[in-house]
Amino acid sequence: MTDLPSLAIVMPAYNAAHLLPLSLRAALDAAGDQRVMVVDPGSTDDTAEVARKMGAEVIRLPTRHGPAHARNVGVEDVDVDIVLFIDSDCVAHPDVVERVREAFRANPNLVSITGSYDDAPPERNFASLYMNLRHHFVHQKAKTTGASFWAGCGACRRDVFRKIGGFDASKYPMPMIEDIELGLRLRKEGDTALDPALHVTHLKKWTVRSVVETDIKCRARPWSELIAETGEMPNDLNLHWTQRVAAALAPLVLLGMVSAPVAALLGNWLLSGVLLAPGAVSLVMHKDMIAFFAQAAGLSFAMRAWLFHQVHLIYSAATFAVVMGKHRLGGTQTA
Repeated sequence: MTDLPSLAIVMPAYNAAHLLPLSLRAALDAAGDQRVMVVDPGSTDDTAEVARKMGAEVIRLPTRHGPAHARNVGVEDVDVDIVLFIDSDCVAHPDVVERVREAFRANPNLVSITGSYDDAPPERNFASLYMNLRHHFVHQKAKTTGASFWAGCGACRRDVFRKIGGFDASKYPMPMIEDIELGLRLRKEGDTALDPALHVTHLKKWTVRSVVETDIKCRARPWSELIAETGEMPNDLNLHWTQRVAAALAPLVLLGMVSAPVAALLGNWLLSGVLLAPGAVSLVMHKDMIAFFAQAAGLSFAMRAWLFHQVHLIYSAATFAVVMGKHRLGGTQTA
């Protein structure tokens, strides 16, 4: 039997001292005799000291950097076969290292594998449940081969990572879509996979404002720019064709929900039914997501999440339209 490949966990950790007792402890436990490297990209708290006292190897950068640069630094310092990236606000399940090493042993052509958030986020406010459960649901339904890359819990062969230049830290100096862009380059080097059972628990507390700002500034806008630059729009994850149709319907869904009661009050039941039709179609299209949300957090949350998801689809699609419009007009400015 072929020996398991050597592995190191690389965890970028900025001002994460309060998170490490959970996230780093889990990473150390999962790693066993494999290395764990924490890269502190200029924290103003005692992240580096906490990590060192817990038993991790630590690199502390003297000035503030984003996670892309921090991960690149960590990779250069670990001479192993496989690098597993885990974010400092993610608590690895006990089997993550075992699953990753076994996946790479089983497939010599595998260059990357990625996992997902689990379905039990500790923060139970609406925004946190929506973001974490949405991420889990999307990744559970995504393609398991030819997959994208996710740095919250994702692993790749170190030699391939270094060959293609690692994360593009100059283009993505802050947390954005540096992992998705890396995934496009990784797919050219071999097999890329998603393991739906490779889980971490996400500790982040979201607000509605942070959801919208992150979705637009850190996801929709840079992802749209990447699509415009590369011409690649994968039929997977948030870009699956069903989500494109759902985004087109979303404005009609919200318009119908506002105007249908008015039409009914005026006695025009036929018009009211017509106005509600897009919502009915959307409910059918999202029935699996709604059922999952209901099972995880109750029917009331599921229906509110479906409604907010329409808003998410609208602002994401609008951002994409603005970026693509500027690109086609020859502009280089961002949305």
